[in-house]
Amino acid sequence: MNNSSYFHFEKVPASYYPLVKKFYKTANYFNQVGRKDEVFVLREISRDNRIIAAARLVKTADYLILRSMVVLPELQKQGIGKYFLEQLKPSLFNRACWCFPFEWLEGFYANIGFAPYPPENVPTLIRNKYHQYSEQGRKILIMGYP
Repeated sequence: MNNSSYFHFEKVPASYYPLVKKFYKTANYFNQVGRKDEVFVLREISRDNRIIAAARLVKTADYLILRSMVVLPELQKQGIGKYFLEQLKPSLFNRACWCFPFEWLEGFYANIGFAPYPPENVPTLIRNKYHQYSEQGRKILIMGYP
């Protein structure tokens, strides 16, 4: 199957952020989309170009944080998330990026080049966020790219 004939991947301008917020709400994922975030979506061409996946790259002074990687629940476990991340990968070229996936998603993110890091080997902001999330009971990892 040639996914490019079924899906359209794009970085969306800020004027589309309300549509992305609506998508997140539809997917039962509630978050904020910052004005300075880089927001990417995957649209399903055969279904009126509806958004079926989205993610944000949050910029800091020195690196990016991959946040809010979401695929519609009814479309999960069909390779769409993997396809989305493969399309996102060129946007990470020559840019350091961190993410906080759940432990069971380590292989998923490793497939595009993210690697796990112990908290003591990451920037302070990343380490502090990791500890904050862990204290909330989340079973997460710190992964970095490249």
